[in-house]
Amino acid sequence: MRVSNIKIIEDNVSSVSCSGDSKTGAHPQIFLKVNDEDGSVECYYCGKKFIRKSKFKKK
Repeated sequence: MRVSNIKIIEDNVSSVSCSGDSKTGAHPQIFLKVNDEDGSVECYYCGKKFIRKSKFKKK
């Protein structure tokens, strides 16, 4: 996974919206529910991954 395709979100966020960007391409705006178990969700259009700050581990 490309690091540029990851968006860090605050820990208290339970849902995110995504409409793509210049790198991944635009798509219809959608709303995604963040998984409470692993603190992340992936957009099924562009593949951008949203991860809660406390769950993100740099490699």
